[in-house]
This record gives sequence, structure tokens and C-alpha cells, in this order.
Amino acid sequence: MKKIGSLLFSFLLLISCLQDKNTPIATVNTPQTPVTAVPNSVTCDTININFEKSIMPILEANCIACHTTAQSSGGVDLSSYAKILPYISNGKLYGSIMHLPGYQPMPSISSQLSKCDLATIKKWLIGSFPSGSIAVDLNPKNPYNPLVAVNLTPSAPVGNITCSPDTVYFKQNILPFILSNCAMSGCHDAISKREGVQLTDYTSIMKTVRAGDPSNSSLYRSISGGGESRMPPPPAKPFDATTLAFVSKWIKQGAKNNSCDASALNCVTTNISYAAIVAPILKQNCTGCHSGTSPSGAIDLSTYTNVTKYISNGKLYGSIAHSPGFVPMPSATASLSACEISQIKSWIDGGSKNN
Repeated sequence: MKKIGSLLFSFLLLISCLQDKNTPIATVNTPQTPVTAVPNSVTCDTININFEKSIMPILEANCIACHTTAQSSGGVDLSSYAKILPYISNGKLYGSIMHLPGYQPMPSISSQLSKCDLATIKKWLIGSFPSGSIAVDLNPKNPYNPLVAVNLTPSAPVGNITCSPDTVYFKQNILPFILSNCAMSGCHDAISKREGVQLTDYTSIMKTVRAGDPSNSSLYRSISGGGESRMPPPPAKPFDATTLAFVSKWIKQGAKNNSCDASALNCVTTNISYAAIVAPILKQNCTGCHSGTSPSGAIDLSTYTNVTKYISNGKLYGSIAHSPGFVPMPSATASLSACEISQIKSWIDGGSKNN
């Protein structure tokens, strides 16, 4: 009996050892704290974007309290899609939420929308800001500049356009440099009319021109003369020989109010170079006023670095596109060609590179 009990004890001990063969030699009975899974961060959905689901909730949470029909702070009402549109077209919605220079920061100077909200609104704008539940096109063929909107679709030209290399065209060759160098504020613009002379359009310019006779045209005598009487006056640089020859030739050809824009048919708007395309456009149309020691409006567009200052706040594009809320450039009565505006827009959309 004693032998049987010993065998039974040995058997039970063997079973216990077999069950515990993977147990560590020393075991510390420490209470186990349950592990709580870290919640995933909130996903920023910038793929499935539409006005009702994505944009209006952001505005309701951050803007509508101040900008409603009942309480339109600053006269700004953002309570519906239709009422938001004007602030898209003049760049104020985007400029304000991004806290860009020249815009009233929104929601306030000390707070800004989250990065997700900003990215969502920007993609909605780039995707042409559809209304209702229409989904945003995330790969638009013609990306919208979120700062300003403008219709750049010119009427389709009929037939081929061929500009004569021997003809000087008023709108393309004469008016831009006169506006940029003579019709600035304080000189011969529509307000200042220095010495009673206005040079803002064909009719007013022709009062200083005798068709066919440059030497008896006060316009030509002024720009080609020397001393204090020449135009533009010192310290501005005098016109170069090429420009003077153009003006003389235009007058000799009858000083016609003519125009020819061959680029209307074949306007290149891809891979736009600042040095080859943008800078020459600005030089022809803008830097006469916006350069030197005392540039008009304290805006200097003579260098790439200076030009970029007016890209970030939308003023360059808003002005050349004559968008509401911006000072029209070159003037209220003259604008760049649709091709030139498209080229500058393409350059801005491409990152405004110094290329």
C-alpha cells in the first residue's frame, strides 16, 4: 500500500513537471495593468470634398457666428454658397483664412483654421469650388488660382491672325509703354492731368499727335527731347532708340487705333519662364510706373524678389486680371491681353519660379 502511494505521488509529480516545462524558473506575481489602445488620430479627408459636407461645416464652426445675414461683421455674409462667391472671386476668403498680408485674418489675428481645414478649402477652390454635394475634381485640367477668379476665355478668333512685321500696332506696341511711363499718378493720368495733358487712351493721346508728322507731334518731341522738358522727366530713364523708332513709325503710318494679337490663336501657357515671358510683360506694361526710387504706390516690380511679394497676397494677379477689389493694371481702361494674363496665371500656378 505504501509502495502504491509512493508510485502515485511520483506520477503526479511527473505530470506537474510536464505541464510546467515552459514556465520560467523564477516567476514574479506582478499585477498586470491592462493596455489601452491609443486611438487613431482623426483622419483628414481631403479626397471626398464637397461644399455641403466639407466646406460649410468648417465655416459654420469658425465663421458664421460673426458673418451671417443677421450679424454680418465687416459687411461680410458667409451664410450661403451664393453669398460666399464674391469673397472667392476677389481672393478675400482664401487670403483671410491663410492670414496673408493685406487681408483681414480669419477667424482672428490670434487664431487660424487647422491645417486640415485650410487644405480642404484650398482643394475645393482649386477644384473650381462646386456647390451642393458635387464632388471636387482633384485633378482639374485648368487649376483655379485660389487667390482670385477671372474669366480668361476669349472669344474664338475667326480664321488665321497674321500681324504684319512692318506695322506698328497701337494697342500692343504704343499704349502699354505710354501707360507705364507717362500716365502714372501725379503725371498724365485721368486725375492728375499734369499741364493739362492726359495720356490714358487713344482719344486723349491723339490730342498730342499729328498723324504722319512725328516732328510736329508734341508727344514725340517730348519723349525724344533732352533736358528737364523731356518725358518722362529725370530721374526716370529716357526712352531708348528702339522705343522712339516705334513711336515715330506709328505716327508716320497714320497713328491708327489699330490692334493685332496673333497670340490669341496660339497662346503658349505651359512651362512659362519668368525671365523669357513674365519679366518682359511686366517691363512692357508695368515697370515704367513700378520701379526706381519712388515707384507708384510704393510697388516695385523691377526684380523677381519684389514681384513675389505681390503674388502671395494676390495683388499682382488680381490687378492684371482687373478683379473686383484690386487696382486695375495697367489702368482701368487698358488691360493685358488674355494670353498674357493666362501666361502669368500659369506661371503663378506653377509655383512662380525664378526660371
